[in-house]
Amino acid sequence: MNIFRHVLLCALCASLVVAAGCISVEKKEYRFRMNADGSGAGTIRFVNIVSSDDNGKDVSFKDFAELVTDYLQGTKFEDDYPALHVTGKKLVEENGQLVGEVSFTLASFDSAGFFRAAKCECCPTLFFIGTDKGQETVTESSGTIITDVAPSPFIEWQPKSGDLTLKTTLMEDTSNIHTMLPHYRQWAKK
Repeated sequence: MNIFRHVLLCALCASLVVAAGCISVEKKEYRFRMNADGSGAGTIRFVNIVSSDDNGKDVSFKDFAELVTDYLQGTKFEDDYPALHVTGKKLVEENGQLVGEVSFTLASFDSAGFFRAAKCECCPTLFFIGTDKGQETVTESSGTIITDVAPSPFIEWQPKSGDLTLKTTLMEDTSNIHTMLPHYRQWAKK
């Protein structure tokens, strides 16, 4: 993206006096590749990124500008997850939906929320989707989903599992949302 386009997007964001909307996502897909020493790499895919109404107003244009400047070009994700070293970020259109993808490396499995009872590869790997991360509902995993232990489920992978995946749903009510896909298509043309 050239500097003029970046400056224009920043100016548009700064000049909008509409109250803040809300960037939402329907689903997340997590994929981790863990090494024996606990380091690894991962990808989080944000499927169907949308804008929620602000007091009945469609603020999807403003929210798309925020998505680009703060997350894609900015460091909002990195600021929120400082233990992850981001190696790539992108926005794409897939199946008529806007999808964001963040790739990263991590120095240790616990920096991404995984843990083992003992610090050895002989123990199962556990992951907890805490309620403090929002209302994510685990829908699928390559591990075993353990419910009825806490308000949110644990996921357990067998010892020496290297590929750890899970999918979650964040948004079941799709009323009062607007796709940001038209804004992405216009932006991608430039």
